[in-house]
Amino acid sequence: MESPSDLVRSSTFIFKGTVLELGASSVPFVPPNEKLITVRLDQSLRTDPMLGDLRGKTITVAVDSAEKFSVSQQLVFFGNSWVHGRGIAVREVAHLDAGQTDRVAAAVAELPLRHMLDRVQDAEAVVEATINKIDPPGFTLDQHDGLWATAHLRVEATLKGETPKPAVFCFATGEWPPWNRAPRFEKGQAGVFLLHAPPLDTVKEGGTLAPGRLVTVDTADFQDESQAGRIKKFLSALK
Repeated sequence: MESPSDLVRSSTFIFKGTVLELGASSVPFVPPNEKLITVRLDQSLRTDPMLGDLRGKTITVAVDSAEKFSVSQQLVFFGNSWVHGRGIAVREVAHLDAGQTDRVAAAVAELPLRHMLDRVQDAEAVVEATINKIDPPGFTLDQHDGLWATAHLRVEATLKGETPKPAVFCFATGEWPPWNRAPRFEKGQAGVFLLHAPPLDTVKEGGTLAPGRLVTVDTADFQDESQAGRIKKFLSALK
């Protein structure tokens, strides 16, 4: 069995709940069968905030076999979203006894830190710096382009890799997926920048991302200066 931390990282819908019915479904267009159960959601541990407050809602869970469960059983369910609309259904990854709820909640609380450290580990360069200037994106006919702006840096310290030459990085400004969730920057912004090689499909002829540029594409790719000590300690442990 995977640890709670591993299960948390591989699941997008985590909750403590009480089993209501076996072989049943609460979603109109998902017919009942022997691999479904319905569960009352008692405590959300990791769910999409867009779904609102789900306490007391009935969730349909796709499982290996409904016979492994019993009515009124309380468990922590790890799952991934399956159906949202006229009911909620998820596909189970695993489940644990409800007594593990606090351990699971603690693992969920650690997710932002774990994600940030993953981004540090994957980065080509990590620098403490201040943005001196930003060049707006150039012209392109590609309607799916990220519209990459260029940030010029004054680098105070290089924590990983080599300082880019020139000391610049690019960030997307497009207002369409997936770029609408990418971090945005402004002149004078200071902190720790986690610079990555761009996704392969973003460097293309006629696009606004110049070959060879490093980029930031994840919200974790910029960290407040208060995180510098933690990042240094993490990088030191990797050596």
